[in-house]
Amino acid sequence: MANKYREEIVGKRFLSVSGFTKLKSGKIGEWGWRAGVIRAASHKDSTHPDLQVLVEYDDVEWHRREWISIYKEGLFHLFMVEHSLVWTDRVDPLTPNGSSTVVWPALSFTPLVATVDLAENQQPLEFLLDRELAFRDYSRLQPFQEWDPKLPGLRDYPELRAAVRRWSEMQDGQRILVTTPSVLVGYRVEVYRAEGTTQWYTAVIVSYNEATRDLTVTDDTVLEEHNEDPCVVQMRLIGDGVVESIMRGENVGITPRRSRSSAVLTQQQQQLPSRVGRSSGAAPTGGSGTSSSSGGSGANTRSYNTNTGAAPVSRKLRTGKLPPTGEQPPPAAEAAATPAAQTPLGSSDKGKSSLQNARLRAVVI
Repeated sequence: MANKYREEIVGKRFLSVSGFTKLKSGKIGEWGWRAGVIRAASHKDSTHPDLQVLVEYDDVEWHRREWISIYKEGLFHLFMVEHSLVWTDRVDPLTPNGSSTVVWPALSFTPLVATVDLAENQQPLEFLLDRELAFRDYSRLQPFQEWDPKLPGLRDYPELRAAVRRWSEMQDGQRILVTTPSVLVGYRVEVYRAEGTTQWYTAVIVSYNEATRDLTVTDDTVLEEHNEDPCVVQMRLIGDGVVESIMRGENVGITPRRSRSSAVLTQQQQQLPSRVGRSSGAAPTGGSGTSSSSGGSGANTRSYNTNTGAAPVSRKLRTGKLPPTGEQPPPAAEAAATPAAQTPLGSSDKGKSSLQNARLRAVVI
């Protein structure tokens, strides 16, 4: 089935001829044609007199993109946007000698600005894959219906078939985003970033506003919500076969993906107990705790707050006393009079120690 022409211009390719170029009569191929992609627009209506478009030219880096007012007087002789896909003949660019003629898919264009008239047989075309420019009579071209390997003159090149599939999926995906966005809640998209140092950001569609026709998406990078209109900024559905599945009415079960920072934090929390367990085994005797052991009975183990990944403060730090080791605590009076930790007494000091203990008990009584 042939793809219908879509009105919105974001995501479409364009051809332009600067208004400052001196046009050579009869040499249309030397008019200084430039090509690229429209990434965003200031208005949904492509005929609005104040329309501005954010474009990326093929011959420069994307970060040198620019906003242009296409209807500004004298700025362009021609500004044409992608219209449809057609079949036409050309010299086969994939043969070594280039002597054979084949049928090839190409993009046709429709003018938004035209200060010069083009002859019927001098309408511009852009071939898929290599983007070579050619000029044909549109009335003699065959509209693209579907990929048909039996089409006379068509060579079934895998890379050419893939280019046609990408173009078709892009048209279908954009049509879904604009006409039936309510079915896309929960799906992942790639959104063009009109401002900033990155070209695209990935997000999950979380809601759709019927009144404004905006999609609310959650940015994976900063976990912030943005309201985006697919009619004025380019968006692309993410996932192999997702567009085709939606077109068939299937639920592919797309769910929001956790952010990278959240995944890293969870991984660190899972690793913390094992790391501390290994280091605790080497701690000197008399520390704030013993290492956890799966074989020893009554061995002390440390638990961690899974929300923060941090170890709890030990009882020694909170009370100044060592944690219990399985022995019964001394009576309150004896605990008050006895130091928290004692060094072993030598045999010569045992008598003195017994006398001191007797005196202490007498004082308590």
